[in-house]
Amino acid sequence: MLTKPKSVDETVYNRSVDGDHLTGGVLQLWRHRRLMWAFVLKDLRHRYTGSTIGFFCTVITPLMELCTYTFVFHVLIGVKFHPAGGWSNYALFLFAGMVTWMAFSEGLTSATTSISAHSHLIKKLNFPAIVLPAHLIVSAVLNQMIRLSVLCGAALVLGHGLSWHLALVPLVVLVQTMLVLGIGLIFATMNVFFRDTIHWLRSALLLGMFMTPIFYPASVYPTRFKLFLQLNPIAHLVGVVQELMLNHRFPHPHSIILSVIVSFICLVIGYSVFHHHQNKFSDLV
Repeated sequence: MLTKPKSVDETVYNRSVDGDHLTGGVLQLWRHRRLMWAFVLKDLRHRYTGSTIGFFCTVITPLMELCTYTFVFHVLIGVKFHPAGGWSNYALFLFAGMVTWMAFSEGLTSATTSISAHSHLIKKLNFPAIVLPAHLIVSAVLNQMIRLSVLCGAALVLGHGLSWHLALVPLVVLVQTMLVLGIGLIFATMNVFFRDTIHWLRSALLLGMFMTPIFYPASVYPTRFKLFLQLNPIAHLVGVVQELMLNHRFPHPHSIILSVIVSFICLVIGYSVFHHHQNKFSDLV
């Protein structure tokens, strides 16, 4: 029986030997769900403590970026998501894409450094290492839900309101979480062995942000580069969120099927890589 800890950093949780298949990772997260939730709360407190606007920085920062990108891409360059759409239409579709991308980017970068940044915990006997990247991804998802609520309010004021399709968005977020966790486990493992992994990742994410149809509609993608678009799972997830929340219709089945399959494959591979190398973490961090 676990007793309530004074601090999540001071507690060692016992675990049984988990299998090397995905169900072992899921069971491990479920077994240590209280520990993971304690880490999530700690991360959120750390993020907002000492900030002049606290919790509102989750919303203010994306809104400032939204204004900047709307001015550059829509006002100056003239990019539109719909031929008859004005600045409000562009801003809504842009924000929907930004919310999805920011959750992906924040979760992935945080997960990548999670093991090396918590070396004092990894060196403890039987500490469930998978909790470290997982709790940071959950924290990013919670921030995403806050931003999605702001998008809902903006859609009511500036767009065409909301529809029952909104109820399907949490399922999209779940698929996205599977994708980020799978990729995050791979990069978290790589960063233990190669400490410059996070630097390469940030450069790749910057490139990926502009290659993903966030600032422009997918329809303007050059034909010769369509393969990159089709193989980009985040591009599909961005499109699905935009369709459900702003166009009030089901996305193309191809986008849904590909997103689910790629996310599941990434999760299986990611957990396999993480599980087979986690015994070496304490010697390397």
